[in-house]
Amino acid sequence: MGPESAPVLLTCGTLIDGTGAGPVRDAAVLMNAGRIAYAGSRHPVRDLRGIRVIDAPGKTVVPGLIDLHNHSTFDADMRVYVKNGVTTIRFAGLNQDAVVTLRDRVMRNEVPGPRIFSCGPMLDKAPPAYPRWTSPVNTPAEATATARRLLSEDRVEALIVTQQITPDLLRPIVQVGHAFGRPVVGQLWGTDGLEAAALGIDQLDNYSRIFASREYPKARLLAYRSVAERLSLLARGWATVDWDLTKPIIEAMVHHRISYCPTLVVHRYQADLGGQSLEVDPDYQTMFGEPERKEWTGFMEHVQGAWTDEDRSYMRIAYEKRLEWIRRFHALGGTVVVGTDMQFGGIMVHEELRQLEAAGLSRMDALRAATGSAARALGMADSLGAIQPGRMADLVVLNRDPLQDLSALRDISCVFKGGAITAP
Repeated sequence: MGPESAPVLLTCGTLIDGTGAGPVRDAAVLMNAGRIAYAGSRHPVRDLRGIRVIDAPGKTVVPGLIDLHNHSTFDADMRVYVKNGVTTIRFAGLNQDAVVTLRDRVMRNEVPGPRIFSCGPMLDKAPPAYPRWTSPVNTPAEATATARRLLSEDRVEALIVTQQITPDLLRPIVQVGHAFGRPVVGQLWGTDGLEAAALGIDQLDNYSRIFASREYPKARLLAYRSVAERLSLLARGWATVDWDLTKPIIEAMVHHRISYCPTLVVHRYQADLGGQSLEVDPDYQTMFGEPERKEWTGFMEHVQGAWTDEDRSYMRIAYEKRLEWIRRFHALGGTVVVGTDMQFGGIMVHEELRQLEAAGLSRMDALRAATGSAARALGMADSLGAIQPGRMADLVVLNRDPLQDLSALRDISCVFKGGAITAP
């Protein structure tokens, strides 16, 4: 569905605009040509000629949510995203042809879906951890050429560097990305957060090496032969984190204004902490079938291999340490943003927000992590993430107030994308 042809005035009980500003009571949002023309107190909007009015008394309106780290292109995932108020996603490492095909289908309304942005394929040294999603680069010259090609020819909206990228390869990629005005995202293991911060990376995600452990120093953490072994080492490294050695990494990331996208939900799943809540979720049970579930099972087998109970036990300890890392990062003013790094993202975005609250973020800060802060990390702060004049009219009308209970973000009356009702 395209933007409404006539302006739409939505009146509501409460407006939360995504910037972190306090709620506006008895509010109104005017949408015209797919964008927001006015947002604020209801009374200034007086001339209603030619305007379609939608009254939502007692409802709370928030910006459409954003998932910054996704890989799944299933139609079911796209439908569940918009059903659950997620109006924008970014693929964090994927075959770009698959992304373009899906984006075209969503734009032609062949399948309901969110706005789609892409980092294109991952940039990693050979042999890459995820060959079908990766463009290998082994020298600074290759890194420069590949980054330029992705941005100029494939027209990706960001670049993502992954596990084996070292500082000498990261430097030219960041330089090229910034020359094109595009953010560079990292899921880094060969380069730690302190080094990445000094080189100007914009965002670090999930299992990036943003901690230090005396028991598991760099050389030991880099001595892995498979994805599963690396994640086993990660769990042990996080479980034995040294906070004195880790503090400079946190401070550097805060100082250089690097966003952190923790993707806690996939960590919980690997630690056997999150699977049960997913499997009983009504959207999971009714909107996903055997192909989607089989794909997820295969992915988990790839990343965990023959994990033992001891591995999972370490991962549970590591999870609590990561929550503490986020508390410290956030307390110093660090920017946390939202991503899921797993299928069923429309469901898991909401679980991610609950975990951010458990890590010490207020409900307002958690909501901003999936709206205003996420839009800035996306490089789209002028267009998305907030209910303000000039932004895209992507918003969610809720039956309850999420500042009282974040589960209200799934108690949805309707979802607007580009000023048009997209769901339910």
